[in-house]
Amino acid sequence: MINDPVAWVVSISTIVMILNFLVGLYVKQYILPVVEDQLKNCKVVADARAWWGTTGLYGKSYRYAMVNLALTSTKRLSEKGLVDMNEINQVSLSHRRWICIPMRVFCASMAISMLGSALMGRLW
Repeated sequence: MINDPVAWVVSISTIVMILNFLVGLYVKQYILPVVEDQLKNCKVVADARAWWGTTGLYGKSYRYAMVNLALTSTKRLSEKGLVDMNEINQVSLSHRRWICIPMRVFCASMAISMLGSALMGRLW
């Protein structure tokens, strides 16, 4: 039985990361191809799709990261000519949420889990 509140936080954040992994699998399988089809003229997405297109889960993970980058860092990438702003603006809000939210949840859960592990003295 876990009595320490920090251990509970670490356990809950680990469960959230596992659930988020499953959501990420769904997104990579079903949502990612739809969004990539909408972003055909974005150089970042097109290069990732051309290079990692048939490499399985690793390739989908990389392509997912590049689509997430294209949707979240649009200003900087558009200055360098790596994304097409018209295509970025045409991606629906629900697809943006499916792409961006799981990555942010994973990063937050990982940070909380590592901080909790460090507070418990079990990180190193």
